[in-house]
Amino acid sequence: MYSPTVLYANILCPVDFSECSTKAFYRAVGYCQIFGAKLTVLHIREGGPPTYYEEISAGRESLDLLREGLVRRLDALQEEGIVTREQRDRIFLETRNGKPYEEILRFTIESQCDLIVMGTHGNHGFKHLFMGSQAERVVRRAPCDILTVKPDGYDPKLDFTP
Repeated sequence: MYSPTVLYANILCPVDFSECSTKAFYRAVGYCQIFGAKLTVLHIREGGPPTYYEEISAGRESLDLLREGLVRRLDALQEEGIVTREQRDRIFLETRNGKPYEEILRFTIESQCDLIVMGTHGNHGFKHLFMGSQAERVVRRAPCDILTVKPDGYDPKLDFTP
C-alpha cells in the first residue's frame, strides 16, 4: 500500500555553476530545512582524474573556489536567519570526476539518497538532441525521487492550438 507520508533524510543537489543549478541549490536547502535532512552538494568535473601537475593544481584551485562559494552562500543564509547552525552542519560538499549523470547516479546509490534536487536547462529541439540532457538521464535511471528545477523565464514553447 502506498503512503501519502513524505520524508526525505538524505538529499543530493548536483551543481555545475549555472544559474539554474544555483536556483536548485537554494531549493535543496529549503527541503533540507523542511525535512531536517542531510544535504550533499555534488560537483562533477568532467573527464578522468587529473594526470599532470597543472591539471592537479587547476583542479585544486577550482575545488577551493567551489568550497569558498558554498561557504559564502551558507554564511549569507545564516546571517539572514534563513539557515541555522544546526541546519548548516548537515550540508556537505562532494566532488567527483567523470560523466556527470553517471557520477550523480553512482553517488545516489552509494549514499542511499532519497531525493535529488537538480537544475535542468530546459533545452529542446536541435540543441537538446545535440547536447543531450544530464537531468533527463538522471531522471530516467535514478532509484529515488527527483525534483527538477527550471530556469527563470523558462518557456516550454508548447502549442496547444487545434
